[in-house]
Formats: sequence, structure tokens, C-alpha cells
Amino acid sequence: MVQFLPGYSRYSSPDLSYPSLKCDLENWDALKRAYIIGRSPGLQKIDKLIPLCLENLCIDSDEVTINKLTIECDNDGVKFEMHGKTFSRKGLDSQEEAIKNILKYFICKKAITRVDKLDWCDSLFPDVSALDIKFRVNFLFAPSRHNFETAVHFIDPSSFPLKNVITAPDASTFDEQIVKFAKTLNLNIIIDRIVTVEDLKKLNNKIVVFQCVLYPKIEMVPLIKHHIETKKVVETTFIIATYRKNAINDMLREFELVFGEFRCGLDGVNERFIPGSSKFLIPIDNESRIQVYAIEVPEERGRLKIVVKPESAVLGL
Repeated sequence: MVQFLPGYSRYSSPDLSYPSLKCDLENWDALKRAYIIGRSPGLQKIDKLIPLCLENLCIDSDEVTINKLTIECDNDGVKFEMHGKTFSRKGLDSQEEAIKNILKYFICKKAITRVDKLDWCDSLFPDVSALDIKFRVNFLFAPSRHNFETAVHFIDPSSFPLKNVITAPDASTFDEQIVKFAKTLNLNIIIDRIVTVEDLKKLNNKIVVFQCVLYPKIEMVPLIKHHIETKKVVETTFIIATYRKNAINDMLREFELVFGEFRCGLDGVNERFIPGSSKFLIPIDNESRIQVYAIEVPEERGRLKIVVKPESAVLGL
């Protein structure tokens, strides 16, 4: 495996103190570190004590990507690809065992592995507890409930709250602490389902984005009515994204029916509003208000969005 990483010379350790050596190893590129550690018996003794830092780790159905190295596994062998170069090894273990061995080689038995972005797109491991891995994560992408549950098993509790979580919700998603308290939450609404006001009330995120493939059914108007009734301070910005203009128009009509008296030009808001669309400034109490408006995003292939934003977020409070 390490033969695929050319250009790394043998590491001859000078008389460094342990703190200096620890800092040095911790900040090395993960692939360079694996290459050098594999050739330095002295460093192997302390390697597992020093955190490993990865920019990204992606586990898919038949491949693992570690930073810029993609390792593709099938029943014929393993193929490594990095910087446009490939290297293959034939006749190895089964696909599942090959991926396990890759993770063991690069990651297992480390004190902690810091991963900026963890993409868990498939779970190949029938016994996940058998792998001695813990990740300290900033960003989690897990496109299904099964992927999400598997990935969470490997995340070190010190990671929470995460900076960003992307997943697809089901009935229990809104009860998950990792979902409720991530700084930014992206929920991919793929099937035709309703996100109820009770679901929304559970969220404590700074930003929640609903990426809707079909017709979005997000009970945003009932949520705002709840805030008005309870005088609860609103701190979450909600964004509902879709390519369906009819859906945007229907949501705005619902706001007009309930909050028509609060239509407002929002002259100080610097956004690309959908021409002719209604905009609102809805008071929650004497001190807080919510902006509601629709925008178009050409750089996202013309995606349309409803934005529901508390003024505290606008003012940066």
C-alpha cells in the first residue's frame, strides 16, 4: 500500500523532544505520515498516541477516500488512485475485509482521529463495535438513517455539537441530540413527508436548511404562530430550498393568508428576491421580529428558497 505514495523520503529522526515530535507528526499529511511511520520502527511506538488529522474521510459502498487518496475495493482486488495515478493489487481479501484492513492500517489504534468532514455513504461492517475507531468530527454527511446510525457510533462525544450535519430525516431524526444541536443542519427531504411543527420545535440549530426534491411540506406558519403565542425568542434561521416555483408561491400565499398585515419591503435586506414575491416582517414580541422572503440562486442552477430569519441573526447578535 505504501508503495503507492512516492516522493516521501525515509524519515531520520533528529534529537527532538517528545512535545516537538508530537506536534510534528500531528500536523503531517495523513498519507505521508502513514508512509513514514511504516518505515520507522521508533516512531511506530508513539504513533498511536498522537492524533491523526484528516481533511476528509469518505466511506462508500465499494471505496474509501482519505484526503486525496481513493481506494476502490472489489472481489478482484484493490485499486489506489491519487493525483491521476493508479496502482492495483490483485487477489486480496473480500471487499468487506479489504476496506476493514485499509481503515485498520491508516486509522485504528490512534488516540483520536480528527476528521474535518466525515462522509458515511454506506455501512459495510456487520459488527461495527469490532473496529477500534473514534473520530473527532466537524462535519457529518450521512444520507440515510442507516448510514447516520452507523456513523454516530464512531464519533467521539467531544465532537458535539457538530458544525454541520447533512442527513435525510425520518420519524426519530428530530429527537437525536446530534441533529438538534448541530450549528447548521441540512435535511434532504427526498420522499413526500410532512415536517410538523412539533418536529420543528425540537430544533436548536443556528441554521436549518430543508433541501426538498418533491413538494415541500414544512409547517413553518404554525411554528411562527407558536412563537408569537409563547413569546419565545427565535434564534434559528430556516431555509426551504426547492426547484418548484409553484411550491414557493403556495408557501408565500399561506404566509399572506395568516400574516398579510405584516407584508414589508425589507428595503435593508441585500438579497436576490424573486421578482414580485411577497416579503414579511413579523413581530414575535416588542423586541424581536422574523423576516420572511423568497430568493432565487442562479449559481445553484436557479434553485428557489424561502428564508425565515430572526432579526437577531440579521444583526449578528
